[in-house]
Amino acid sequence: FGMRYKAILFDLDGTLVDTLADLTEAMNYALRQLGLPVHTAQACCEMVGFGNHEFARRALPAGREDLADLLRNQMIEYYDLHCLDKTRPYEGFEEILPVLKSKGALMAVVSNKNHLQTVKIAEHYFGRETFDFICGMSDSHRAKPDPDMALAALKTLAVPAAETIFLGDSDIDIQTARAAGIEPVGAAWGFRSPEVLRKAGAEKILIQPEEILKIL
Repeated sequence: FGMRYKAILFDLDGTLVDTLADLTEAMNYALRQLGLPVHTAQACCEMVGFGNHEFARRALPAGREDLADLLRNQMIEYYDLHCLDKTRPYEGFEEILPVLKSKGALMAVVSNKNHLQTVKIAEHYFGRETFDFICGMSDSHRAKPDPDMALAALKTLAVPAAETIFLGDSDIDIQTARAAGIEPVGAAWGFRSPEVLRKAGAEKILIQPEEILKIL
C-alpha cells in the first residue's frame, strides 16, 4: 500500500450506493398500507441514516409513534424484495474498489441498515470478494454513532485505528469515526451537505469518489 492507511471503512447508503429511491418507495408503500401520508425523496433523505426504527419513527405523523414497529416491519418486508430495483453504485466505485484491493487495502462496510440487507446490497454491486468485513444493524451490534460496529471491523481486519480511515456521507459517520479513533473523511456526494460533515468534525471532505485514491 505504501501509504499511511492500511484499511478503509465505508458507510453504505449515500456513500457507496445511492439507495434513496428504493428507501423512499419502501417507506411510502408501508405508510400507504397503514393509511398514512407519504413523503418525497427529499424528505426521506433527511430521515435516513439512523437505522430503520428511527426512519419509521420520523416518517410517522405527530402523535402516531405507537405505529413505529408496525411501520418498520412493513417497510423492511417490502424493502427486502425491492432493495435492488433503483439502487445504483455512485459513479467510480466499481473501478476504484478493485484498484484499492490490488494495492492491498483492507476494506469493510459499516452501516446502520439491517445486516442482511447490507450484505445483500454490498455483495450484489461489488462482488463477494471485495470487502473483508461487512456489518449492518443486528442484535449483536449497536447503531452508529456508537463506535461498536467500527471497532468490530478494526478487530476483524486486525488493523489499528491510526492506520484506518472511515468514509461516510453523514454526521453520524463522522461521529462514529471520531468515537472509534479513526480518521473521518466526508463524502460530499451523499445524503448530507459538506457543511453538516464539517460541523461534525470531518477533517477531509471528498467531492468525487476517485479522490480517495489521492488521500491514501
